[in-house]
Amino acid sequence: MPYNALMIRGSQKGLALLLVTFIVALASIIVVNLTYSTYLGSILGLTAERSVQAEYVLKSAVNFARVLIKEDITDEDSMRDEWGRFANGLAVPPELLGMAAQNVLIELEIRPEGAKLNVNNLVPRQFNGQPDLKYRRIFERLFTLLQFDQDEEEQASGPAQGEFFGVKEMVANLIDYMDPDEEPYDADGFRGIENERSGFSNNRISRLEELAAVPGFTPARVQRLLPFLTAYDNFYLNLNLAPRILLLSLHPDLEEAQIDQIIAFRSSEEGPFQNTNKLAEFIPDDSILSDINPLLTHRNQWFQVLAKVDYGTSTYYMRALLSKNSKGELPDIRKQEIF
Repeated sequence: MPYNALMIRGSQKGLALLLVTFIVALASIIVVNLTYSTYLGSILGLTAERSVQAEYVLKSAVNFARVLIKEDITDEDSMRDEWGRFANGLAVPPELLGMAAQNVLIELEIRPEGAKLNVNNLVPRQFNGQPDLKYRRIFERLFTLLQFDQDEEEQASGPAQGEFFGVKEMVANLIDYMDPDEEPYDADGFRGIENERSGFSNNRISRLEELAAVPGFTPARVQRLLPFLTAYDNFYLNLNLAPRILLLSLHPDLEEAQIDQIIAFRSSEEGPFQNTNKLAEFIPDDSILSDINPLLTHRNQWFQVLAKVDYGTSTYYMRALLSKNSKGELPDIRKQEIF
């Protein structure tokens, strides 16, 4: 065979080999892309399926909490009620909520808002923008017991960056944040800075996250206050649920031993408190009793429910605010959000 023919034939073989290699590489890329697309589609499908499933499971958990609250037919509310087992969070068996899936963790927490102090009581609507002096004293005492005068917490950001606000300044700034006028509160050693700084809403607090906008309420202080404060309309503190520090904040003349006796009684076989009359056995001073009795109750109307579904790779939450109705009725869902 002539030399030129051999060269042409060799070139054709090389071209064919190159073409086959290209086709194999292209097919491999297509297969890999199809495999990845299929995998990605299955992941997205599973995520969407879990999201829908989680929503229904979370709603079922909230309804389970509603049933627990409904089943409480006692006149008083305390941690001895059925819902009380979930006050600090507790796992719920999936099958109890009609879910057969394995390796799924469902948790439920039922927080009674009556165990907290309503921040809006400091400037009640009926006081026409003026603070309630009784609650001014309570907030001052609470902040003092939390040692805010000694924590050296300075503002990390905002117009008051680098400044330190003591207990009385914090209370005054909180009053300024909620009262309708734009003048700084100044009375009995309490002085705000509303005329020196901007950002005061001059309205009631609807969410505790707003506290971060009040001068003196640093993130660390707000975090310490969250277990003790609420913005919901429970105007009275539940004697059976309130933590020790809140009970101690009610009056400067209350003794720690008296608070210890109150807490011991509500946990004893004789307890809980079915009314506030029995307080006289632990607090013999009539002036103290007449001062704090109007602030207390033995009932709880509002509950905050937090439900959680954990699949291991993804977690979903639902928060709901429940309002208790008459005995034997399901509480109303006032707010509900999933995240």
